[in-house]
Amino acid sequence: MDINSKGGLSLEIRQLEYFLMVREAGSFTRAAERLYISQPAVTNAIRSLEEELGIQLFDRSQKLVTLTAEGRIFANHVEKIMHGITTTVEEIHALKNLTSGMLTIGITPFGAMRAVVHQLKAYHLAFPDIRISLREENMSHLQQALLEDKLDLVILPAPDENHVLSSLSFTPEELVICCSRNHPLHRRNTLELKALSAEQLILPKKDCFYRQNLIDAFNETSSSPHIVFESQSAQTIKGLVAAGCGISILPESLVEDDTALAVIPVEPPLHLTNHVFWKTNHHLSHAAEAFLKLLKKGGSPDE
Repeated sequence: MDINSKGGLSLEIRQLEYFLMVREAGSFTRAAERLYISQPAVTNAIRSLEEELGIQLFDRSQKLVTLTAEGRIFANHVEKIMHGITTTVEEIHALKNLTSGMLTIGITPFGAMRAVVHQLKAYHLAFPDIRISLREENMSHLQQALLEDKLDLVILPAPDENHVLSSLSFTPEELVICCSRNHPLHRRNTLELKALSAEQLILPKKDCFYRQNLIDAFNETSSSPHIVFESQSAQTIKGLVAAGCGISILPESLVEDDTALAVIPVEPPLHLTNHVFWKTNHHLSHAAEAFLKLLKKGGSPDE
């Protein structure tokens, strides 16, 4: 490896290693023995280094080789250089072996569904030293951030319609109707979508792909939803539903443990599938590659 400076110098890492060993050993011969190379190889490397720098690094007038004043200054900087190189190699090694680093994932406000949470948990258990940073925004913002290399991966409820992006699918999840426990519908075992056309609905905002899927599903039953509240927060929607402001349709895992809500399956069933996207033919970090590999294995690192 060469180190090129603005002044036109081209220094080899090997030369710097030899230089530090000669300083430590106080002899070209002993340095060669410790490096397991010939003494002329060490002598020639140091001589070439001195010629490149235009200074004398060692005082060779005594039996014990010592640094000159210029050599002492050079040695201080070489130690910093070699420490930096060692640290860099160790950090790269840690990233490669997934014992350090960060994974940045974009996710929509309604993306924390069962399959996604399961995958994130499995990844954290498999690689506990990787820090996971989640960025929660709407779909268009996340796609743009991915294309601009601001995110490693994004998780979206949309099919891959862009050749620039590649994707893998999570397990589909059932959508369910949720209402307050005081709502007249709360004891129903199932409900058809068209039966909700007279109800006050609380849905995600218009820029949510998931909401458009719901509108399309209503249209297929020749009915349309009566939307009274819109929110980009699943928690806000659940709070409004629990307060009796209307009913909603949400992924089952987002409401199944909420004791303030009654959950009713849709008939026929509706499903939502999340996908993880990354840039096609783009170099992925080892952390991102490990996430995709784990997803392909079904979230199990031991398979």
